Amino acid sequence: MVPPRALDPDAGQATGQSPDRPTVVYLGEALPPAFGASVFLAGSTGLAWREELFSLLSQAGFDGVVFVPEPRQGAAPSDAARHEAWLAEALTITDVLVLHATEGSIGPGALSLWADWLRTGRMIVCGSHGEGLSRQSAQRLLFADTLADVATLVVKFLRPGAVRRAGERTVPLSLWRSPSFQSWYRALSRAGHFLEEIDVEWTHRSRGMGRPPFLWAMRPRVRVRGERRQLSGEVVIGRADVSVAVLYHRQAGSEPLDTLVVLVREFRAAVRNRGGFAWMLPGGSAAQAGERRSDPRHTAVQEVFEETGLRLPPEQLQAVLGGDRQLVASLASYHAQVFRAELSDDQLATLRATAAAGKALGATPSERCFVSVRRLAEVLSDPDFDWSHLGMLMFALGDLLGAGKGLAGSASAAERRREDAR
Repeated sequence: MVPPRALDPDAGQATGQSPDRPTVVYLGEALPPAFGASVFLAGSTGLAWREELFSLLSQAGFDGVVFVPEPRQGAAPSDAARHEAWLAEALTITDVLVLHATEGSIGPGALSLWADWLRTGRMIVCGSHGEGLSRQSAQRLLFADTLADVATLVVKFLRPGAVRRAGERTVPLSLWRSPSFQSWYRALSRAGHFLEEIDVEWTHRSRGMGRPPFLWAMRPRVRVRGERRQLSGEVVIGRADVSVAVLYHRQAGSEPLDTLVVLVREFRAAVRNRGGFAWMLPGGSAAQAGERRSDPRHTAVQEVFEETGLRLPPEQLQAVLGGDRQLVASLASYHAQVFRAELSDDQLATLRATAAAGKALGATPSERCFVSVRRLAEVLSDPDFDWSHLGMLMFALGDLLGAGKGLAGSASAAERRREDAR
């Protein structure tokens, strides 16, 4: 058996020399100040199955940290309060929980972990009695038949790791990999604030366990620059940034409020207005945006086609100067990048025909978008058109409405190129 690295309880750092062996931290020992990936081995008591898994992880090249909720052999006994504190802290910095379920091991402790971790998308269940817990949430966790299968899954989901220090350790690796989280964290750090820790409320991902979430909610504890205080308790909702397209048509000599704009009507569960449907500008995020960054202009072109059926040449979309902004700073971290395109007569006729046909459009069967062409004056007077979309619409068309320089249409070509390059 390949011996795992041991952690020096006094130094808090790995003492082994081989970079491809897991560092093992036993109950009550000092937790590492930094690591690239972490696994917590819960469930059945005893070290035999854990030692077998250490060997398999070593052979697979896993070089992260393994937390063992049992004392090292020969270690001096310590009090229960210290053990409870260690368990709580170790679990807050765990990337993946392995729950080894055998006959007699599913006690109150294991059931509590099951309840707490069931919907995290970061739990692997292994053992002869794992099936007895539940397979109803198979999309949120994985079942492994053998310890070799566990090692394979751990390596698959936690390699490559990412070094996190201090409060960063409380950010699960799957969330840390998310472009949306990294954008939020970079902005926080650049502003001079310091992340103490986070508590993940929930995540939603569409591509399976171990993948960056598309949508997430967390409660961070932040040391606020210049205010000598820590802020905690607020919820931050994150998701991939979106691209939004303002499609408009204006007849020569017409009044600004007679400008025609293109909207889509779609049912959204969060809607709270008179009509029961959301009226929105065409827009959204790329299918893979939760896992990697995408070109905002390409995303806008694709969203316009998916939601309206109109194929726009990319060069027709003009990036709105200053149009990359956060939508709801008090709750959600994501941004919208706003583009605009002046429609030709033929394009307008195509969209009007689509609207008259009442055809539902969308990228998936669950997305049903209906095109509408409306006068700007009508949109302004409609309380069902929400503030965020109204603000993007008015900002994008500000120069047409006589709002003066500094808005979209008054940007020089050089300014627009700089905006496009962001």
